[in-house]
Amino acid sequence: MPGARNRVLKAFCLMGALFFGLSACDQNSETTANSKAVESLDIVNIGRLICGGHLPLAIVEKKYQQQLKTFQLHTVQNHDWNDVVVDLSSGKLAGTFILSPLAMNLIREGFPGKIVLLADRNGNGFVLSKNIKSIDQLKSQRAIIAVPHLYSQHHVLLHELLKQHAIPTENIKVLGMPPRDMIHSLRSGEIDGFVVGEPEGNRSLSQGVGWMAAISPQIWQDHMDHVFLVSDTFINEQPEKLQELVQQLVRGGEFIENNPREAVVMGEDYTGAPAAVFEQVLSTPPDWISYSNMMVDDKDMISMAEKMVEMNLWPDVPDNLGSQYFNMSFVEKAVREK
Repeated sequence: MPGARNRVLKAFCLMGALFFGLSACDQNSETTANSKAVESLDIVNIGRLICGGHLPLAIVEKKYQQQLKTFQLHTVQNHDWNDVVVDLSSGKLAGTFILSPLAMNLIREGFPGKIVLLADRNGNGFVLSKNIKSIDQLKSQRAIIAVPHLYSQHHVLLHELLKQHAIPTENIKVLGMPPRDMIHSLRSGEIDGFVVGEPEGNRSLSQGVGWMAAISPQIWQDHMDHVFLVSDTFINEQPEKLQELVQQLVRGGEFIENNPREAVVMGEDYTGAPAAVFEQVLSTPPDWISYSNMMVDDKDMISMAEKMVEMNLWPDVPDNLGSQYFNMSFVEKAVREK
């Protein structure tokens, strides 16, 4: 009965196609529903620059966005720290990833906000022109060294390095410069070197410009790098959104540590470098940059403040440093409940 058998097979295939079609529709409907649910949430604007220290933010935006329950994350990219400060002060941003000394100085100058999270530790490189064969050569010649901002951990690292090598400070002219301009300026001879967050230093080497004279763990092991600064308005009026964001950023840091290759691919437009270049920073040596400890303790706060005083960036160490500049309660809860 070949005709009957064929009719049975056709009916079976039709039923299978109908079943799988309905399943696909159900899955598509669920995905659409999730997307619509996310789109209906309030948008929270968070600032950033192209920088490896901001990679946890990329993981949250690209991997965990659909899982957010209280808000929709939108990141605002700038190319200059002064633009970030303007956006933060105007209320355009609820918070921003930012240089740790700059964040502390903004609060000291009156910005109503707190540092609630450490974005990363270490993560910087000191690149010198190939015309300068060693760091100690700077003892006997003048040089222009660029840093992203005068209130930056990079400037502090440079100060520490000069002190360690007994290089007279008058030999070095420190120049604030956006990181995106540093490689071109070194290539053209406008500057003699730069201290910057990775992967910009490693990217310089990949282009044959300069050489890596030191990395930040060799200068100041486990120093504060970038931090997450948020407004008091965001803290006081939307604490549940901030708590969820901090929890996801901690999760993002752990993801980077456990999945470096996938993380650098995901974050190429955040780091501004090919994945292979930033993967070098994550692995060689392994402590070049770390995302595993996002809590700031008293030692971190005081050490940075004391160095800023030593550099004449601050007149003194504030008595209320821990309570007025930092709020670690959100990250403490995130770590406790993960």
